[in-house]
Amino acid sequence: MSPSSRPAHCCSGGSGSDTAGCGPAPKTEVSQADLYGSYSGPHGARLELTAVGGTSVTFSVKNWPKEEGPGILTEKVATFDGAGAWKLLNAPGEDGEVGLVFDGLDTGARGATVTELRVGEEDGRTVLFARLGDPDVCRVLTLS
Repeated sequence: MSPSSRPAHCCSGGSGSDTAGCGPAPKTEVSQADLYGSYSGPHGARLELTAVGGTSVTFSVKNWPKEEGPGILTEKVATFDGAGAWKLLNAPGEDGEVGLVFDGLDTGARGATVTELRVGEEDGRTVLFARLGDPDVCRVLTLS
């Protein structure tokens, strides 16, 4: 998939904590096979979801933000390259959600990073996204 020309976030304010309309439309009934491929996001962030056989699924990232807050949408933040295993976190019929488990990541010394992504759809294409920061303000990291 190629980098998107759309903004990496939406900036509409919200009243209350209803975030149902924040970000891409959620996608349900997602299988691992639906998600294999390359995704790109802001500031050169790249995510590759792969299968290595059987039930083993891996990922690699390049220029992945070392932070998880909304600043990663607008600022150039420190990044890293890494790899690990991923899995679907949702139960059947629920909105798709992917969990990333990084190999050898010392989150205590380095701080948090984005490790959970929702599965959505934009313009008929599958995208991965994370809502960042205050739930009353719609800020979304989108990987397409």
